[in-house]
Amino acid sequence: MRILVDCRHLNTHEQSGVGEYTIQLLGALFALANTHEYILLTSGREAPDLLSIFRSRTSPSFVFPAFVKHTHVPMANKFLNLKLLLMKQPAINWLVKDPIDLVFLPNLNITVLPTSIPTVLTIHDVSWKFFPDFFSRKMRVWHHLLDAHKLIRDARFVITPSNTTSHDVARMFRKSPDEIAAIPHGITSTFHPRMEAHDHGVRSKLKLPKRFALFVGTIEPRKNVLSIIEGVKRYREMTHDDLHLVLVGKWGWKSHNIRRRLWKRDVHDWVHNLEYINPLDLPAIYRSASVFIWPSFYEGFGLPILEAMASGLPVITSNISSMPEVTSSGALHVDPFNIQDIADALKGIISLKPLHEQLKKAGLERATEFSWKKAAEQTLAIFEKSLK
Repeated sequence: MRILVDCRHLNTHEQSGVGEYTIQLLGALFALANTHEYILLTSGREAPDLLSIFRSRTSPSFVFPAFVKHTHVPMANKFLNLKLLLMKQPAINWLVKDPIDLVFLPNLNITVLPTSIPTVLTIHDVSWKFFPDFFSRKMRVWHHLLDAHKLIRDARFVITPSNTTSHDVARMFRKSPDEIAAIPHGITSTFHPRMEAHDHGVRSKLKLPKRFALFVGTIEPRKNVLSIIEGVKRYREMTHDDLHLVLVGKWGWKSHNIRRRLWKRDVHDWVHNLEYINPLDLPAIYRSASVFIWPSFYEGFGLPILEAMASGLPVITSNISSMPEVTSSGALHVDPFNIQDIADALKGIISLKPLHEQLKKAGLERATEFSWKKAAEQTLAIFEKSLK
């Protein structure tokens, strides 16, 4: 089976959660003993160095197997997208010279699907349907133009990272549950609770505070970053504990209110915004933190939650959406709309050592249930089922 993978979103070293999913899943698929071939499709004025990108997210020694081919379309993405939107052609398989048996879209993208070749599409979440106000006008227009309803309808199978998202897709897009497969994300071995020698170097390089609560993710309204700041502030006022807050992640859309909040004097001394960091430093940051806070309003999965649990970090997350499904008993669940709830959860974890140890142990146990190898095996089964 020759599988065409739409990798047009892998055009930068600063990968989002979707990029991380694509790289880790493909790496695990390549490692499986199978006879399939993969063609990785990219576009743009310049071809991205996919090997370098994969090495930066997996291992410096990573190499593409012989059955993996990179095909690049040397056309600016804006022009290619405009052509696809206006002319409704070419179908994505015609962008490569090789005959294709299956198309895999790791994320929604502007494309034209072939009618004679099955497509498997991954939908990470449907946040743009539930919370359109959290997205910029540009992003809302983009979601409208790509016509998610048609892509989901025409896909032979839709993969989601959680049962919660599967139900959302079935309900919002009227997709048959028989054509949807919930395949959770995995976790790499770099996320573990054992301190390593270079962790101290990372702490020194990034000037991390001695004790801090941690958030990892795109800094945008959906992640509820303002409530994290206010929750930690209230905890500090309640306990007089000089706990700091470290935010790790690039700026997302409609983040101006968060920026303005960080400019105010009352948070200057204890809120630290690292923005984008070297991915290789991230495990050390998790291991250096005291608690992980993720009270998001909506998530299709929430990979940083899994990374935090695998790192032995007590987790505070939302009691809604997919987060209770992902964490099970491995986290403390709070009302994301209630700042006092976040502050009280912080107080419980930090002041009560038994609760801290209980969450750490439960989180580590829960994290062992996820692996990219398992995700790859289940994804490959969907690929093979799509051809039957």
